[in-house]
Amino acid sequence: MTTPLLPTRRRAMLASALLLAGTSVSSRTAHATTLGVDQRRADLAQFRRDFLDRDASYAPAARAGAQARLAALEAQTGLVDSARFALELARIAALADNGHTMSLPLPRAELFNRVPLRFVPFGRDVHVVRTTPEHAALLGATLEAIDGRPLDALRSAAHGLQGGPPAWRDRWLPLYVESPEQLHALGQADAPQRARYALRAPDGTRLERTLDAEPPRPDRPRANTGRLLLPGVLGEDLGWRGVLPATQAPWSLQEPLQFLRWRIDDARSLAVVEMRVTHDTARQKLPAFFDEARRAVAERRPRHLALDLRQNGGGDLTTTRAFAQSLPELVPGRLFVVTSPWTFSAAISTTGYVKQAAPDRVTLVGEEPGDRLEFWAEGRVLTLAHSRLALLPATERHDYRDGCRRFDDCHDPVRRHPIAVPTLAPDIAAPWTYAAWRDGIDPAMRAVEQALAG
Repeated sequence: MTTPLLPTRRRAMLASALLLAGTSVSSRTAHATTLGVDQRRADLAQFRRDFLDRDASYAPAARAGAQARLAALEAQTGLVDSARFALELARIAALADNGHTMSLPLPRAELFNRVPLRFVPFGRDVHVVRTTPEHAALLGATLEAIDGRPLDALRSAAHGLQGGPPAWRDRWLPLYVESPEQLHALGQADAPQRARYALRAPDGTRLERTLDAEPPRPDRPRANTGRLLLPGVLGEDLGWRGVLPATQAPWSLQEPLQFLRWRIDDARSLAVVEMRVTHDTARQKLPAFFDEARRAVAERRPRHLALDLRQNGGGDLTTTRAFAQSLPELVPGRLFVVTSPWTFSAAISTTGYVKQAAPDRVTLVGEEPGDRLEFWAEGRVLTLAHSRLALLPATERHDYRDGCRRFDDCHDPVRRHPIAVPTLAPDIAAPWTYAAWRDGIDPAMRAVEQALAG
């Protein structure tokens, strides 16, 4: 996830924090566990000045609530542990109910302990998709409870840490339930060092394991839940086990380090363009990729095109706008845009530009994107000096429902190139289900193929 328009270096930092495998956190860990009262007070002053006072997304009542909770935390600074301190700041940010206004969940998770399981949400269920070898029997199991607290209670607590629509908040639920330290801080686990996980195996067998959490360390594998759908992105080289072998993954989940991809399906006269980011990467540059995709379409002449943005957390909306608007000119037939709750920020903008360019030819497939048609973004990542918590304020409005006609505080590139679409909900619902993912079946691309055949 990134904001639609950030300086290149900051876009890369935020994309790395939220989308990619991470780097060392040893210095963060040392800071997080040895803070004194004066250091925390300094962080709270920085939070107030550089985050809360700058963020424009809070409604008046929400801002008043945030100010009150921040004052209460300031009064109790010496009485809370590191996890409670961090999570209360996350809850204060979440009061804005804006997807971009947040304490960044993945960097925060690296400050605290985690059990050797990795979860991914599929609809309302949460499945184990990676484990260390000794827990391989839990692969595929669904989470039912932790220390007797049912999943609905865990979800409610996790949703309090993140703004935005429920499906977007669910994307970050695993980073919370994997950490007894964070669970305990919000009263959802009995102890901060270990927790009892109740799960349901794929065959219906009830499983229960008491798991000790491992402390933060530089080589602990990390990835967000969207990336965990791709085989080979989390610790397989360190012995971790996964559900989906790379050899069985559908095309959309192959080549985890290739963020910009295309293919031509001659049998269906369909071009498929997959964009997992909306910014340049170290390996690939967007202009060159767009030229390559255009040349392939011009040479092979498919009638239809599908743009897959399911893994795309955003980047810079100005870099994709022209390509998105040109898609109706590339092919004479149908256009599909495939989205998911991981489709966020500039990827939502890109979806809107395609839909607006040819509303009668564009079919949206998959699941609704991760944010609403009106949201706030454009802040810069802020790292608190002592706790090292990473925060993202939002400073400019995006209105894709009415093209910013009712507002004078919209992000300038969106104001100059407005988006006005009634909805970005899918015309054809085709969510990732656990069963389909496990079996290497891509529901959204099957839906596209069926639409073309029908």
